[in-house]
Amino acid sequence: MYLIYILIVLFILLIGYQILSTNSSSIIEGLENEDGTTTTTSTTEYQPYNTNSPNNALILAQQNAGNIEVLKGRIDGLDGVNAKVNKMQEDINSMQSQIDALVQQQADFGQQLAGTETPDITGTEPATAADVEEEQQQ
Repeated sequence: MYLIYILIVLFILLIGYQILSTNSSSIIEGLENEDGTTTTTSTTEYQPYNTNSPNNALILAQQNAGNIEVLKGRIDGLDGVNAKVNKMQEDINSMQSQIDALVQQQADFGQQLAGTETPDITGTEPATAADVEEEQQQ
């Protein structure tokens, strides 16, 4: 019984240590580079189009060029993502094959343990009055 209490306290201490030892500066989220810096896009923002005036064809062309530059800057910031996704897919495939192998090993071990013969199970039929009398006589 004391062993259970010791294990509970040990797990609480380990979980508490993990919670207290996390450093927010060591957590990397989003699209950050290896050195921890974020990729910056163009300083301009995407501008919505004003198509109400038919005389603004040149303005729309310039605005279109600016929006293309903004979108290109955003796509350039995603350059390393494809390699990371491919690496994660390889890792997932590797883990899946390992899990499949473990499941197969467990199934084989269970088959070895159970054997190929079906066990002879008795006592599953409902008891009759004659069976009850025979049990009482013994």
